[in-house]
Amino acid sequence: MKELDYALMLLKDGKIEAVKEALADILQSDPQNREALFNLGICYSELGNPEKAVQTLSDCVKHHPDDAEAYATLGYAHSMLQQNSQAKEDFLKALAIDPTNSYALRNLGNLYGMEKDFNRAIECLEKSFAADPIDQHTAYGIGYAYFQTGKLDLAEKYLGTAIDLDRSTQLAERAMELLRDITEINR
Repeated sequence: MKELDYALMLLKDGKIEAVKEALADILQSDPQNREALFNLGICYSELGNPEKAVQTLSDCVKHHPDDAEAYATLGYAHSMLQQNSQAKEDFLKALAIDPTNSYALRNLGNLYGMEKDFNRAIECLEKSFAADPIDQHTAYGIGYAYFQTGKLDLAEKYLGTAIDLDRSTQLAERAMELLRDITEINR
């Protein structure tokens, strides 16, 4: 397992290409290794190769069918390919295994938002935020969804939270723009 520890250390350092090679080596001798399959799928996503991510993460869930994290990550890879119905299916499988998986909830909420089903988006995003109350993306998503439904007081609350979590991000800038829009609407 020293090889896996080394690969995960490289991943923390952001050396994605080196991680990919190390994980591929592990899979040569242990093709069903959950950690190697899962993290290699993440590497492919990070490297902008969602097709390989889907292939690798599909192998992961085939060998580890009770892995909510792998299903959620597979769903994200499918969404990168704009295969939204398959992504939704993957997120729902993840949530059937772990109903509090914040990553699956957030991404499912985002899909509902893209479909303009803002009430379902809010439901998923609220659950995600309850599980991970420091996730700026989720806070912004809830604020945006509330803005779209005309619940401006709740939109202000979550957009403010998104800004407070990290003012230095582009997401915080977008939240500030929406707050300015709300101010104009309320005049």
